[in-house]
Amino acid sequence: MEKAITTGLFIIASVVATLALINAVIPALGKSSSALVSANAAASERIKTDIEILHATGDISAKTVTFWVKNIGATTIKDIAVSDIFLDTPSSVSRLSYTSGCSSDCWDYAMEGGATVWKRTETVKFTITLSSLSSGVYSVRVSVFNGVSADKDFSI
Repeated sequence: MEKAITTGLFIIASVVATLALINAVIPALGKSSSALVSANAAASERIKTDIEILHATGDISAKTVTFWVKNIGATTIKDIAVSDIFLDTPSSVSRLSYTSGCSSDCWDYAMEGGATVWKRTETVKFTITLSSLSSGVYSVRVSVFNGVSADKDFSI
């Protein structure tokens, strides 16, 4: 009889421990799977995004650098103004900020060909206006909203 009671108590303890384990593990699995789904969606969007700088040039008298960037990925790039623009000059590296109607040490953009959205195959003309510009070798880098970037070296 004593053995039956001990066995019964062990069975009850095992069931309680199993239920406690299940109650702890299942919510963690749910949170972990939603994190994986979110990370997968972000990775998918990044893989589908691609840009290429087609041409870059500078005008010393106007103190401007102009370059054209084509969206060659499958994703529409929604908010161009949150892109990061870096300019390597012969003497420094600068991260320039977006300003509509830019007048000095900033950048602005215009959609080419009457486009209103930067979807696949569309080109955007970026114009950097600087306080000073001299001849030399330059490099420009554009990084869009999800970190996809493109670089171009050019001479003025």
